[in-house]
Amino acid sequence: MSEDIGAAVATRLSEVGPSVAMALEFPMGAYFDVLRGLVDNFARAKEVQTIYITSAVPARTIQGTLEALEIDPSGISFIDTISQMIMERLDRDNSSIIYVESPTVLENIVLKVDYLTRKLKPGPKLVVVDSINSLAIHNDAKMLSEFLHVLISGLSAKEAYPVILSMQEQLRPDVHEMLSLVCDRVINLNES
Repeated sequence: MSEDIGAAVATRLSEVGPSVAMALEFPMGAYFDVLRGLVDNFARAKEVQTIYITSAVPARTIQGTLEALEIDPSGISFIDTISQMIMERLDRDNSSIIYVESPTVLENIVLKVDYLTRKLKPGPKLVVVDSINSLAIHNDAKMLSEFLHVLISGLSAKEAYPVILSMQEQLRPDVHEMLSLVCDRVINLNES
């Protein structure tokens, strides 16, 4: 089943193409498979650069997870919104991680994504928001909706694949409804 989820994620992204905002809803147990599908099956296979916004787990932990899954994390640019807030040691020597002081400073996240889309080489980009559940804990629904709308609108002209990750077990009904409004597609990976 795990290979199926990773392949399903890559297939869905390939089918919709860039500039189509996609929310992926999946059970917590499928997280690593979704990660493999995004970063390895899709981004690496299609030579798409990745910008990964972390709001639940520090970027260094995601890098370590990718390495444990035998996926090379080099070439992935991280925007880490959680490390500073939880007072984790910041790895300032790691040029692939940009720190934002808190997941509540949504405008800085948009600015960092814009900066990275200009800094990275030309071509398509995969922009992953991991996860909407965590951002919903730190922000009210109206602010979060505005943030996603601004982020997705800004990426639509940049040949980007915006993907928002959502754990089904933690998904509030109001956040699910918001995803339905701001994303072009909401895909339940249990139904794939």
